[in-house]
Amino acid sequence: MRKLILTLLSAGVLCCVFSSCTIKYLPVASSDISITDDFAVIKAKDITFAIENQYWIKEPQNLTDYFTTFYVSIKNNTDHYIDVDIDDIIMLDEQDNQYNIVGIDYIETMLLPKQIEYLVINTIEESDDQKLDAQQFLENQKDALEKWREAKTNLITYSLSFGTIYPGAKRSGFIFFPRLLSKNNKCKILFRDKTIEFIRSDVKKKEEK
Repeated sequence: MRKLILTLLSAGVLCCVFSSCTIKYLPVASSDISITDDFAVIKAKDITFAIENQYWIKEPQNLTDYFTTFYVSIKNNTDHYIDVDIDDIIMLDEQDNQYNIVGIDYIETMLLPKQIEYLVINTIEESDDQKLDAQQFLENQKDALEKWREAKTNLITYSLSFGTIYPGAKRSGFIFFPRLLSKNNKCKILFRDKTIEFIRSDVKKKEEK
C-alpha cells in the first residue's frame, strides 16, 4: 500500500498529462495598436511594446494546464533608462476581473513542491526488505528531478524579467497569468495607459464568416 501511494503521488505531481484544450486569443487592431504575426504592437516615442498569446511548449510541459501564457517584447526607444514593473501589465477577463502576473518562484513552488525532496530522502531510508523497490523508485525520482532542473532553467531563461531597460535595449520573454477560463470569448491586456483587446481564434473566425 505504501509503495502504491508513493507511486501515485509521484505520478500525480511529476507526470501530469496535458489534457486541457489550449485556446488561442488573437489581438484586435485599433488606432493605437497594429498587428504583426499575431503580435499586438504599441509603438510610442519612448517605448515599443509587443505581445502575443503564445503557447509554452517547453518543460514543464503541463504549465499551460494552470496558466495563460503570453510572449512579450519591450524595447526602450530613448537615450535614457526606462523601468518596467511587473504591475505594468495586467489581464482582464470578459467580466473585467483582474489577473496579475504570476512570478516564476510561485510557479516552481506550485509545480515542484518540497514533498518531492522528502520522498527521495525517505526512499533512501527504506528498510532492507524493501531496498530493491526503493532503489527503483529512487531512479525514477532522479530522472524526474532531472527534467525539473531543465524546467527551472527554462523558466529562468525564457521568462520576461522586469526592471531597468537600457537605452536602445529590449527585454523579451514569457509572462504567466492564472489560467483564463475557456468560457471567456475575449480578454484584455493592459499595459500602463493602453488597452489591447484579444478575441478567441474560433470566435473570430465565426465573426468573419
